[in-house]
Amino acid sequence: MKDDDVRTSISSLSPSELDVAINNMLEIRPARNKFEYACRGNPITTSGKRTQLVKMVCIVMIPVAVLTGLTANTFFNTFTSYMSSGIRNTILYSVELGQVVHSLQKERDMSALYISKISPVSKSFLLQRYPETDRSIEQLTFWTTLSQFEFQSKDKFLSYLNRHRYELDTLNQTVTMELELYTTLIRVFIKWLYDTMPEAESGFIWRSLVAYLEVIIVKEYMGLERALGMVFYAKGRFPSRDVYLWFSESQDVSNATFLSARRYSDLVATLYNKNIEGNETILNVLGRMRAEIRRNDLGGQGSIKMAEWWYNNMTVYMDLLLETQSELSQEITGLLDERQKVNLQKLIAISIVFVCVFVICPIIIYAAYTLTNEIQKYSISLANRTKALNKEKKRTETLLHQMLPKSVADKLKANEVVDPENFVEATLFFSDIQGFTQLSARSSPIQVVEMLNSLYSCFDGRIAMYDVYKVETIGDAYMVVSGVPKRNNNQHAAEIGTMALSLLDHISRLEIPHLPGTKFKLRIGIHTGAVVAGVVGMKMPRYCLFGETVSIAAKMESLGKPGRIHISHSTKDALQTLGGFTMEERQDDVCRLK
Repeated sequence: MKDDDVRTSISSLSPSELDVAINNMLEIRPARNKFEYACRGNPITTSGKRTQLVKMVCIVMIPVAVLTGLTANTFFNTFTSYMSSGIRNTILYSVELGQVVHSLQKERDMSALYISKISPVSKSFLLQRYPETDRSIEQLTFWTTLSQFEFQSKDKFLSYLNRHRYELDTLNQTVTMELELYTTLIRVFIKWLYDTMPEAESGFIWRSLVAYLEVIIVKEYMGLERALGMVFYAKGRFPSRDVYLWFSESQDVSNATFLSARRYSDLVATLYNKNIEGNETILNVLGRMRAEIRRNDLGGQGSIKMAEWWYNNMTVYMDLLLETQSELSQEITGLLDERQKVNLQKLIAISIVFVCVFVICPIIIYAAYTLTNEIQKYSISLANRTKALNKEKKRTETLLHQMLPKSVADKLKANEVVDPENFVEATLFFSDIQGFTQLSARSSPIQVVEMLNSLYSCFDGRIAMYDVYKVETIGDAYMVVSGVPKRNNNQHAAEIGTMALSLLDHISRLEIPHLPGTKFKLRIGIHTGAVVAGVVGMKMPRYCLFGETVSIAAKMESLGKPGRIHISHSTKDALQTLGGFTMEERQDDVCRLK
């Protein structure tokens, strides 16, 4: 239904129907979208007002709730990150594990040296390593329990390690077996370090963590290289080709891994350039000795001193790596501290936002409640005014329709031009009161008005039952037409004739209000013919009839007698064609209707 159709249908309702329509005005037009449907509600009724208020508050609360949820989620994540010490604990634990690995590497080197060259000197070097290894293991704050017996607890591991130490001289252990034993133990601890790294929390320091782990791997392979080199210098050659290949592999892997670590961390590259490349003496010595080991030929002339010299130089090199590892751990710790500061600032900012949300939220809700309440009050006021406006419009239209025909009035309201119209045939009715001038002279103005009001009220009540249109009243004269402006074929004469008989019958029983016992004496004239109708005037437009038919109808009334209906020959012919009427001719050749 279009808006114009809605307005037309509302304007045509009765007052009672209009009240119902206004009370259900929101049901007239369907919601155009989901949001409009969600906001629908009848603000006129109490329940509708409450429902609409709840909906509006809920709609306002949706973005507030989303904002609160997002803020709470961000606050929770930031708080969890701030309170989390996983990476920090991992770094501290990795330092402890690194110390254990470093101690085991030294013990592995001395143990391999002792087996390669059993002597009091090599035995002394080995015994010096045991307490250092035990202390590093005792200082571990956490122990990962494994299914292997030696790794089920810290005490069992120390017991296993001590038993191996005591039985070293009786086990008939080869260098390869000893190196493989310690290497297996060391790589278990390195695996622990990998497993403890929290991937979910290391996103912002992952490069430093990778470099840190790479440095630990470099130290392991370099320690293995150091141990195998000591075996070479102690014996003057490698025990087997496999041991030689093992040395070459360890050297190559350590070099490649260290290169990878330098690419992951600028700090590793900086420390390498500063400490290692800057120490040309160590690099030259190690370069020469590595080339010598690669050749695998000392003529079988090994010595403890050469092995110690190799060990000491490699230890200096590895200590630089240990320093690099320590620097990396400090860098990661610094990054963690910096992130802690940032998280603390975020927590403070989010807390402020939280407080603002909780402070503003009631204000927003109250503002939405107040605004909705005011809108509802305005809607009620607007509905009441609309109701009053429609009632006034209805009253105005009623008055306008009393002055003009409905079809003509509708055209004028639509600002359309109402052109004069020719009607080929219509029947006009004229009436007046005989002796009205004398009655007016004997009556006061108020009595005259009351008399005419009584008469015309009777007329107006009766003519509403017929297909006629009241043209005008001038004084005691009353003019009615049928067939204008609505054509009714040839029924206009019958409508006017029946109406005239009804009016005459009712007037015969109607007394003059201020003259009890005195009845109205009515003269009636009727004529049928062609007329022209049109609207005349701008400020007070009137629907007027023009033509000879009007003059003849007026003449018929003026020449008539009281209590009689005087009709013309054209009206007589029209009524005879229709039938149902009795007419007789006056002696002066004017017909009168019964």
